[in-house]
Amino acid sequence: MASEAGLKVVEAGAAPAAELDAGGGADVRAAAEECPTCGEGLAGDYCHRCGEKRPESRDLSVRRFFGEAAQELTSVEHSKLFGTLRSLLLRPGLLTNEWVAGRRKSYLKPLNLCLGLLAASLFAYSFYKPVSMYDVEKFVRQDRQDETMQMFDRFAARKGIDRAELFNRIGEKWQRYMALSPLLFVGGFALVLQLVLIFSRRYFVEHLVFSMHFVAFSTLVVLLLWPVYFVVGVKTGGVNLLIGAFKWVLDIVYMFVAVRAVYRLSTARTLVAAPLLVVGYFACYLLVLGGALGAALVSVALS
Repeated sequence: MASEAGLKVVEAGAAPAAELDAGGGADVRAAAEECPTCGEGLAGDYCHRCGEKRPESRDLSVRRFFGEAAQELTSVEHSKLFGTLRSLLLRPGLLTNEWVAGRRKSYLKPLNLCLGLLAASLFAYSFYKPVSMYDVEKFVRQDRQDETMQMFDRFAARKGIDRAELFNRIGEKWQRYMALSPLLFVGGFALVLQLVLIFSRRYFVEHLVFSMHFVAFSTLVVLLLWPVYFVVGVKTGGVNLLIGAFKWVLDIVYMFVAVRAVYRLSTARTLVAAPLLVVGYFACYLLVLGGALGAALVSVALS
C-alpha cells in the first residue's frame, strides 16, 4: 500500500515537469497564475494587488508591442502625457496645485515631466547643426574683431589639433555636462522661489515642484519654437532677437498667472514677484549654461 501511494506521488510530481518540458517557456508565461511583479495569485487579467497585467505569449509579438505603444500614446484613458502637457500649457499653476492637494494619479510626475522635456530639448537643439545651441564655433564667429577666434587657434595649436576638432570636442563636452545639470537648474530656481516668496510659508518641496513645472513649461515652449529656429537658425540679433523678446513676455505672463494661482498673492505683489522670478530663472539658466561651458573648456584643456 505504501509503495503504491509513493508511486502515485512520484507520478503526480513528474507530470507537471513533463508538461513544462513539452510546453516550452512561452506556454508557461501564457498560463502564469502568479503576478510577475509582486507574486500575488492572479484571478483575472490584472493583479488586484499591484495592477500588473497577466503576461501572455501574444505580448511578445511585434504587432502587439507596437499596438500597445500606440494605445498608450493616443488613448486619453490610458495616457497621462497629453492631459499633462495640455494642463501645463493652458492652465498655469494647475499641475502644482493638483500635486500639493494630492490629486496626482491623472498627471505625469513633476520630475519625470521636467527631465523628459529637458532631454527632448537637449536632443532637438543638438542633433542638427544649424539649430544647435552647443555649436561653439558658430558663436565664436560672431565676434567681428576675430580676437576670440585667434584665442581658440592658439588653444588648438597647443593641443596639437586643428580648430574644427577643438570646437567639436568642446561642443561634445558642453552638451554632456548640460545633460547632467537639470537638477542643479531646477534646484537653483527653487531657491530663487524660496527667497522671493519667503513670506509665503510654503515647504521647500512645494517651491521645488513649482520650479519643475515652470522649467517644463519654458522648455516645452522652446521645443515648440524648434521649427522656427529650423528656418531662421540660432544666432544673435535679427529675428532671433524678436523670438527672444516674445519668449520673455510669454514667460512673464505665464509666471504671473501661475504664481497668482499657486501662492495666492495679491495682484500688486504678483506684479512685483513675477518679473523678479523670471529674471532669477534666466540667471539660473545662464549660470548652469556658462558653468557647463566652463567645465567643458577645462576638461578639454586638461585632456
